[in-house]
Amino acid sequence: MNCTFIALAILVAIMPSPSVAESKAADPCTTQANTIEINQCLSNQLQARDRSLNAAYKALLQRLDESDPSDGVDYQQARRLLVEAQRAWLSFRDNDCRGRVVLYARGSVRWEIYTECLIAHTERRTNELKGWMMTN
Repeated sequence: MNCTFIALAILVAIMPSPSVAESKAADPCTTQANTIEINQCLSNQLQARDRSLNAAYKALLQRLDESDPSDGVDYQQARRLLVEAQRAWLSFRDNDCRGRVVLYARGSVRWEIYTECLIAHTERRTNELKGWMMTN
């Protein structure tokens, strides 16, 4: 009976807590074995986020094109300003993330830092664009 209790105690002690398991599930790139695999995983995540961003942006542009001008809103001006803002945002995102990478110029983690920065900015911008669609 003592051996069973000890074995059970050891098993419970080495099991990951739910928060650790949840964080690994939330970020599949933490299970990668080396820097190359981590970078590839992050690159795949960035591509997926870029596709979501582009879909939200295109949907918003289409919605602005299809809006009813009889309500007195200048949707074409809103569209032009959105295009201008998106171009400025892309420049901001890229430069902000490049600036962060300068601090890690000699480290193998620099690509990870850069890509995670791009992913975070892209997720926020996608949510902002979706918010635009809710107001229109």
